[in-house]
Order: sequence, then C-alpha cells, then structure tokens
Amino acid sequence: MSTQIAPDRNPQGNAANEQVFSISFRRATLWRLGIGAGFISSFMLLDRTTVYFQMWQGISTWYPPVGLALALLIGIDLSYAPLILVAGAISSVVNYHVSPFSLSFWLTNATVGIGYSAAAYVLRRVLRVDSAFRSLRDVNWFVAVALASSFCVGAAGSAAFVWGKSLQWNDYYPAVLNWWVGDAVAIVCLTPFLLVHAAPWLCRRMAAGDAVAGSSRSEGAGELSHGSSTARNFETAGQAGGILLSLWIVFEWNPVKGYGLFYLFFLPILWIAVRRGLRGVTVAVALLSCGAMLMLRLNGADPRQLTQFQILMLVVSLTGLSVGTVISERGRGEEESRESVARLDALVGSIDELVFEFDGDGVYKNVWATNNALLVRLKEELIGRRASEFISEDVVRPLVEIFRRVLCTKQSESTEYTVPFGTEDRWFLARITAIPAYHGQPKTVCMTARDITERKRAEEELRSAKESAEAASLAKSQFLANMSHEIRTPMNGIIGMTELALDTDLNADQREYLEMVKISADSLLTLLNDILDFSKIEAGKMDLEPIEFGFEPNLRETLKLVRFRARQKGLEFSWHVGSRVPPILIGDPARLRQVLINLTGNAIKFTQRGGVTVEVDAGEPNTAEPNAQQVELHFQVRDTGIGIPNEKQAVIFDAFTQADSSTTRRYGGTGLGLAISTSLVKLMGGRIWVESAPGKGSTFHFTARFELPVAENVGVKQLRQSESVR
Repeated sequence: MSTQIAPDRNPQGNAANEQVFSISFRRATLWRLGIGAGFISSFMLLDRTTVYFQMWQGISTWYPPVGLALALLIGIDLSYAPLILVAGAISSVVNYHVSPFSLSFWLTNATVGIGYSAAAYVLRRVLRVDSAFRSLRDVNWFVAVALASSFCVGAAGSAAFVWGKSLQWNDYYPAVLNWWVGDAVAIVCLTPFLLVHAAPWLCRRMAAGDAVAGSSRSEGAGELSHGSSTARNFETAGQAGGILLSLWIVFEWNPVKGYGLFYLFFLPILWIAVRRGLRGVTVAVALLSCGAMLMLRLNGADPRQLTQFQILMLVVSLTGLSVGTVISERGRGEEESRESVARLDALVGSIDELVFEFDGDGVYKNVWATNNALLVRLKEELIGRRASEFISEDVVRPLVEIFRRVLCTKQSESTEYTVPFGTEDRWFLARITAIPAYHGQPKTVCMTARDITERKRAEEELRSAKESAEAASLAKSQFLANMSHEIRTPMNGIIGMTELALDTDLNADQREYLEMVKISADSLLTLLNDILDFSKIEAGKMDLEPIEFGFEPNLRETLKLVRFRARQKGLEFSWHVGSRVPPILIGDPARLRQVLINLTGNAIKFTQRGGVTVEVDAGEPNTAEPNAQQVELHFQVRDTGIGIPNEKQAVIFDAFTQADSSTTRRYGGTGLGLAISTSLVKLMGGRIWVESAPGKGSTFHFTARFELPVAENVGVKQLRQSESVR
C-alpha cells in the first residue's frame, strides 16, 4: 500500500496561518520572559520590604515573597519553579549580604524552592487550575497544604541555619515558629489575592487572546452585584473606611492598650466577604495585612505578643477567605439557577408544549407554558393545588397512578388524556418522566403535554371514512354475490337449452350459430363464477367443505378437463404424482380443482408451443412429529410460455391485474383467477409463488395442507418410519 500526499492547494492561506502562529508564539514567549523577570524583581522588592519591616533582627511579622512564589506556581505554571531558587539566592546576597559560597546558603534557598514547589504541585492536583476557590473544600485544601508546607520549610530552613552556625540550637524552636507563622500569614493573605486578580490577567496575555483560563477563574471567584453603581461606590468607600478605622483604633487610639481590640479586624472583613464575595475579601485581606504591617513598623510591638498577633491575622484571613468563598459559591449557585430557569423557559418556548411538575399525589409543583390558553387555570392558581380540583377525577386518577408508578420504577411512560374546555374536549399526549432526587427516591415527575386535538379529529374522520368505505365495499360484494347468483340461474338455462338444441337435427349454419352461443354462454358463466367467488372472498363468506376423497382419481378427472384444450392448441400435457402422496385425503376437492384449473388454464392460454406439466409431491417426512394428522402437498404447474418479468411477478396475484395491458388485449381474461387461487390456497393453509423469466416459461408453485383419515394416518406413519430407516 502506498500513501500519496495531496498537493497544497492553498499555499497563501497556509503561509498566513504559519505567520499568525509565529506571531502568537513570539508574543507568548515574550510574556513568559516578562513574567519571569517581573517575578524576580517583585520577589527582591518584597524581600527588601520585609527587611525594612523587621521588628527585630531576623524577626518579621510575615514574609510576602513566598506568597508571590506560590501564586506564580499555582496560577501560571510549575515550570517557573527554578526561578524561586534564583530569586532567593539574589535576594540573600543583595538584601542580607550572605556569602553565596557557603553550603547553608544553597541549602536554605533550595529548601524554600523545593518545599513550595511541592506544595504548588499538590495544590494543582487537588484544586482546579482554571479557577480559584470554587468551594469551601478548595479553601480547606489550600490552608492545609499552606500550613504543612510552611512548617516543613521553616523546620528545614532553620535546621540549615543551625548547621551553618548562623543560628544556635537554643533559638531553633522559636525560629521555626516565627518562620512557620510568618510564611503561613503571607501565603494566606497574599496568594489568594494574586490567584484571583493577577493570575487570570497574566494567563490571558500569555495565551495571546485565549481567555479560557482567565475567564474560568473570574467565574470561579465572581464578584457579587448588589444595587446600583452609585450605591456600590458608597458601600466600597464605607468598607475601605472600616478597614482604616479598625487599624487606627487598634494601633493608634487603642484605649485598652493591648491586643484585645485586634478582633475589630473581623468586622470589615466579614462585611466585605458577605457583600463582595471572594474577589472583594481577597483585596480586603491583602490591604488589612499591609496596613497592619505598616502600623506595626510605625508603632512597634512587644516581641512576646508578636506570635499572638500573627496567629490572629492568620485567623482573620482564613475567616474572610472561607466566608467569601461560601458567599461566592452561593452567588454562583443562584446565577446558575437563574440561567437554568431561563434555559428551561427558552426550551419550553421552542418545543411548544406544556410542561408540568407533579408530586405523587397529583399536586402541581410548577408549570411552564407558552400558550396559557391550554391551561385549565392560570399558573398562579394551579401551583400548590391538586389536579383533581380542576379536572375530572376519571381523567386525573389514571394520571396519578402513572405518576406513582414512574416514581417507583423510574421508567418513563406515555399516555393520552382529554380535558374539557368549554363546549369541547381537547386531547393531549403526555410524556411522564421521574425527576432525579439528590438523595433517595424521586419525589416529583415532569410531564410534557402536547395538544393533539387536531390529530385526534383527523384520526376520527379517517376512521369514519374507513368504516364507510368498508361498509360500501361489503355492500358491493354482497350485491355482486347476489346478482351473480341471480344471473347464473338463467345462464344455466341458456346453456342447457343450447345443449338440447344441439342434440336435434340442425343444418350446418344453425349448428355453427348454436355452438357459438354455447361457447359464449360458457365463457360468461365462468366469468360469473369468478365474480361470485371473489365476492364471497371479499365478504368473508368463502368456506372450505372438507370431505374424504381419493387424490389421484380427483386429480385425473380435473386435468382431463384441460388436457383437451391443450391438445386443441397442439401442446403436450402431462402430470406426475410423487410416491409420498397419500392416496386418501380429507379436504375440499372442489376448491383444489378450481385452483388447478385456474393455473393450468393460464399455462395453456399463455403457451404457444411446447407443453404444460403438473407435478405433485408430499413434503419431507417430519420425524419430529410422528403423530402428525396432516400432510402438505407441493404442486408445480410448469409451462413453456411467454414468461413473466421479475417486476411483474408480485402484482399478478392481485385482483384485476395481469402482466401488462397488451396481455389483456391479446389473451383476454379479468385477472381474477390468480387472486381467487391465492385466497383459496391461504384457506387451505398453504402459499403460492411463481418462478419465471420472459421467453423461457413459468412455474407456478403452491402448497396445501390436508387432513389424513385414521387408517391413512397409520400408513403414513409406517411410510415415514421406513423413510427414516433408509
């Protein structure tokens, strides 16, 4: 197998696409480089501010560079992890004047980089990377990982300082505690703010206009909307004033001269969390933390109470973050609920159906309708009330039974019901489906109802027309049967008198005339007999009269009637009976004779040269049913006539049908013979078919079932046993 590559039919379009891709790739690369450079610069700047805001040598309230680093790895990409080591090394040299040639220097920076890279990896696995804190579960995971990673980094980093003799063992545990709490406060206060506000914007720029990640984050931390823009601006000013007032009271006024008033920080944070959700509270927590650091730097603090203050800030941040997340989650749920209702209204409007929600007792729980004229009452009047208050109990009871059955089986069902509207009844087609419940069994069902009144009227009119047509057809068939019977009586008289006249002395002309009269009368009687039989079949009055008869003698007498006509046309005519055919049968020999005469008569009529052969054989012995009381005979009438095209072989068994119009003009006939034969064969428990080709003749097959007399049945059983032995 060879593979061919199709030639490029649009080189200009491909070149344009490659150019666009190249520009987008370069733009994304520049943004990645810019983010990396910006991170290192921001890391060094925040590290420098930490040095500035140190309360005492080596002790600070928080360490914001780790919050920045964790936000970069979680919100942008883990591939920036090596930059943490680079930024930490540069900051250690520039801000702390630490020699880069010591092992403790690299151990400390490697501990920070590896520890928080691992934390970012875990958080990216358990949180949705394309959103920030969609649920309280996300907050719990974030806090747990932040506390665990900051403790591990603090313990390992302090151990590196002890190993490098920069820290005494006696100061190890206080250093671990200060490092742990300071990093944890910075992560909880700063990282959520950056994930919610900064990371989405950077991701959109990096993707060169592809805002999938950013839009998802914005949705996850959507800001709540309350009131007009003017009212929101006043509220924002009040919330900012609340933060400033709490900082002033705690650090400047502070009438109790202690940390008891630090709990005032909860008031603006909770206010903002409830009103603005996650986006607002992350800004508030970041501002409050920065303000608190500044006030501590300006007013000083007792070293013994610094840890208490750090823990308090951590609790305030966690509280605001948790409440804001819950409020945003509720807001998203309300928005999704409104969107679901809007989608449902649009769906109902597009399908043009009534939609109901019922409980198991038939109480309306909700109603959606585009055409209120199809409701028995207004929607407001229906909800909360039983359907039986407005609709007949005979209609409601079956519906309620279906409701309860669907709630139990959870399998949808369909039904039709009628509701009176004024002076008329309207029909509806209902589809009933259980509405899944969050826990346990469904409590309500959804029922869609479509107005099918016009369809029902059309069906009723069609049914009436059908009944009228059937009645007319039956009347026609009865009329034809009666008329054929009445006409056949005088026709028999004409034929009888003609035969008597032919027995007298006549001259040649008189005999010729009377013979023509007899031939015409015989043809007319045959036609009348066919019409009578067909009318009986249509009227359902054709019955078989089973009697016991000898098969071969009956067949011989039947075929003698048509052999004379075959010889008149110079055709060979023969028949053969198989050895398995029982000699005595119980059936209707007259109807069997009628079928054979129809088929052999047609074969002779449509054959100009050659001959006609009739073959009869019994079916294969059925050893599985040794006590069978029936036998099936297979008849074949083979001719060398004009044949029948394939496309006409199915229609020739219909009434008043021949192969084509030229056949009718040339050979005559009404086209009833095969239709009557088909019906008679069905009455005899068989079927009829044809095998033919134009110019090569035809073979008509039919089968018929006959009962066996008791003695004959014994003989057949012996024959079958001998066949099975052979």
